[in-house]
Amino acid sequence: MRLPGIFTNSFAFTYDVGRDLLAVSNIIDSHKIPLIGATTGLPGVFYGPWWYYFLTPLLIISAGDPQGIALAMVLLGIFSIILSYVVGNKIGGKFLGVFLAALATVSPVMISLSSQIWNPNIAPFLVLLVLLVLNRIFSKEENLSKYYFLLGILLALNVDIEIIFGLFLSLGVMISAIVIKRMKIKLKEVLCFFLGNIIIFAPRILFEIRHQFLMTNSFFKFLLNGEVSRNVGFTQLITDRGNMFFNFFNSTVALNSKLFGSILIIFIMISLVLFYKKLSRRERNFAITSIIVIITFFLGTVFYRHDIWPHYLVGLPVFFILILGISVNLISKKFKTFIFSSIILAFIFLVNLNIPMIVSDINKPLWEGDAAVYRNQLSVIDYVYKDADGKKFKYVVYTPPVYDYTYQYLFKWYGPKKYKYSSSINANLAYFILEPDFQNPKRLTDWLKKREGDGRIIKSEKVKGGIIVQTRTN
Repeated sequence: MRLPGIFTNSFAFTYDVGRDLLAVSNIIDSHKIPLIGATTGLPGVFYGPWWYYFLTPLLIISAGDPQGIALAMVLLGIFSIILSYVVGNKIGGKFLGVFLAALATVSPVMISLSSQIWNPNIAPFLVLLVLLVLNRIFSKEENLSKYYFLLGILLALNVDIEIIFGLFLSLGVMISAIVIKRMKIKLKEVLCFFLGNIIIFAPRILFEIRHQFLMTNSFFKFLLNGEVSRNVGFTQLITDRGNMFFNFFNSTVALNSKLFGSILIIFIMISLVLFYKKLSRRERNFAITSIIVIITFFLGTVFYRHDIWPHYLVGLPVFFILILGISVNLISKKFKTFIFSSIILAFIFLVNLNIPMIVSDINKPLWEGDAAVYRNQLSVIDYVYKDADGKKFKYVVYTPPVYDYTYQYLFKWYGPKKYKYSSSINANLAYFILEPDFQNPKRLTDWLKKREGDGRIIKSEKVKGGIIVQTRTN
């Protein structure tokens, strides 16, 4: 379910990925270690460099091929399935481990996250590591300093890969730790936790010192003066956020079925209310943690009155699956048999597996995709080089995101590697690569009008994914 896109090169190769791989290739070429990563959606605020640190050895091992990076993301997703079993087994026994692994295997959201290259998509793996560390913290009373240190590192890494998600997760986890430990957290443990934070944030702290606290000032300016995108009443905002969380839950465990999702939510509520006393101490702790984290995200998104993008919630599926698994496991404890719980698991698994769609997809031709599909972009590079037939050429790209990072990377890596020469800005032969702009086609029309005098159009070919390549010469 995760590998076909890698085998066929039909995974997404987007603006963000091209930007990141260009940055990482520059790190490899220059041997300079960066202190910050890519820009965030907040002006003047940057991600940390740890995503670049993660990508660097992968890019070296894969010899620059994005397919190798995409494969690494898939393998991380597959390892997360194994890790889900480990987490579930430690919390509630083998059945809960099987439940978490089974749902992590077929959940459409989990499959999607492990099939694309993007820094927020490693959040489920990091969240599972957080749960493993929390299991030690919740189950022990002494010698916890090293676990708080690890918790500090992991939560800071979550902030580093997606700021909004990481902040809400950190807040929810810290609240749950305080509640469950009943304020019995030693000063040494708190210091170790912040030491873990500091290690991850150290590159950005150094950057801040060098640049007069640029990001800190920008962040506070945004909080104080930033425009509020959600100009709606508080009641309507709560309703909107509730629908958003409900739909995200459905896409995680109910194959986007509102009816099935509603049944599962009611089932969770009834199970926890009626059979709460049947929970083991560990299950109770993680049920509380899951509920606190989910509520923290909900309240956080309500008071954060800006647009909420799906990657702000990227690690929540782990908590959705965990709380559902704990609820199903309660049935086996109530009736002292795994028969009913196994039937429920099998049904949820088969619904999300979506066998009818798998069967129908077998007979479908290979999906071509759009301009953001890696295979289609490679076809453009191949077309240009074959058409140029060894002659010097330059290229110009129109792409809706404006910045043509994907083509910059492919013309830097793929073209020279396969065809043994690079593009040249001084060439008379030019290729205009035109990606479709479905949201605003007039922008492409206006862009072409401004460039009517840029050489004579010899021919125009539609390659793949709706991408048009114009051949021009002076």
